[in-house]
Amino acid sequence: MSRPRAAHEASGAASVRIALLELKSAMQELLSAVPGLTGFRPVDIESALGIDLKLAWKVSHIAHAGDPFDAVRHLPGDLAGSIVAEAARQRGVPLARIVAMRKALANVQELGTAWAGSKRAFALLSANLATAEDGRFALERRKELFNGGMHVWGMRASSAFRVDILHPATNGRVIDCLTVRGFVDLERLRFDAAWRLDGPAVVDDRGRSSSRSFVEAPKGVKGARSPFLVPELCSGTMPTLDRVTGDHSLHLATGEVGRASASTVVQAAIVRRVQPRGPSKDYSGFFQVFRLRTPSESQEFVVGVHRSLVPVGVQPDAVVYGDLYGAPERRVPYHLGDRLQCSASVEQIAPRPKLRVAGVPELDHWVDGQLSALGWPRGDLLWFKATVSFPPVPSTLVVQMPQAE
Repeated sequence: MSRPRAAHEASGAASVRIALLELKSAMQELLSAVPGLTGFRPVDIESALGIDLKLAWKVSHIAHAGDPFDAVRHLPGDLAGSIVAEAARQRGVPLARIVAMRKALANVQELGTAWAGSKRAFALLSANLATAEDGRFALERRKELFNGGMHVWGMRASSAFRVDILHPATNGRVIDCLTVRGFVDLERLRFDAAWRLDGPAVVDDRGRSSSRSFVEAPKGVKGARSPFLVPELCSGTMPTLDRVTGDHSLHLATGEVGRASASTVVQAAIVRRVQPRGPSKDYSGFFQVFRLRTPSESQEFVVGVHRSLVPVGVQPDAVVYGDLYGAPERRVPYHLGDRLQCSASVEQIAPRPKLRVAGVPELDHWVDGQLSALGWPRGDLLWFKATVSFPPVPSTLVVQMPQAE
């Protein structure tokens, strides 16, 4: 590529970025003037504006995208933009804010198409820029946080992983989930370091615990109460984990430190009735949360979902939330300010992927056996993977996507 052409394309990308930030600001200004809009979830926007949930998802992502280029795949067309504008007008939003949103949307579409050559090329180029936004500077800062954090907390792991598989329950009205989660090369760096392994919990969009869900051990796994350790997936040498009476967690007992303490700890469970099938006031879609309290070099979250549960062509989003203030387990809902500027790439993976996690060689075989026992054909699932390098702690990686109507 010639230097003048490269400079021109860089200048075009910068102009589009500015336009996207202006659209984000204009959409936020419009939403802030909608009477009765108290949250930023798509279901809140749907209720307050009176638009359909699919369009509400687009509006929400434009207004709240952490990366401006990530909003491009959610841009509404001219008709959808008109629907949002008319809904805002009917609810008394000042005309100036509506006009500003329409102008900003038109400006993004015009600049983006001119820069990329077509709407499709605009979406593809933006996706590539979105995944590259993290930058070396931000990654280096997170490495520093990891190195400092492991000494402060006295624990570290080479990787934290989780696999969630969502499938309609037998009755067809609710959704069940097979979840596998663990740490590879978990290592204690201080004799008195506290660490615990929590069992799965279910909360709705508002952070409230579900009273209808219940947890059971997967086939072949022993235990009366979660967390259920999976010996086939754990390392041969395991630390002592004590169960506290009445608590759904295991606590690390005093033991070795350094490499002598390194182990792989994996738990699994079947969570029944995680949420109703189809959107509802408390569940606007899937909001799978992977909270992290252990300094880890990498975090990997694989989500498998039955095709019937999501819209055709669904594209999930991955967001990292800081847990200094909001956190699902504390029943404190997240706010916009809790979103961290931390790139979490999410991609659709092969229809029948081989689940690979370094240090857990039997993971794919074990999951395959569980799916067979549950009667969940692997070919009926769509698979997505979100990854974060040197994730900050405490934080929560969220993979979210709408449910099919």
